[in-house]
Amino acid sequence: MQVNADQLVLLLAERDYLYGSGTLTLRVSAVERDAPITYDHELWYYVHGMQLGFDGREVGDRMVVVRGRRLVGTGALN
Repeated sequence: MQVNADQLVLLLAERDYLYGSGTLTLRVSAVERDAPITYDHELWYYVHGMQLGFDGREVGDRMVVVRGRRLVGTGALN
């Protein structure tokens, strides 16, 4: 799914994404909403985007697994 968020940017706490540490700022480009995984009795989604540094600079492309309830209300799952 392409996300035209006029660039949706998520600020994710460490507990809201898998296999990373610290807070993550991600400008979302796509969410694989058709292929969620179940982890810890919740739905999680593969999210693609650009990781942003604390100063807003682009760090690099990133794919992360994000807790589904963290995406609700952002438009990413529509």
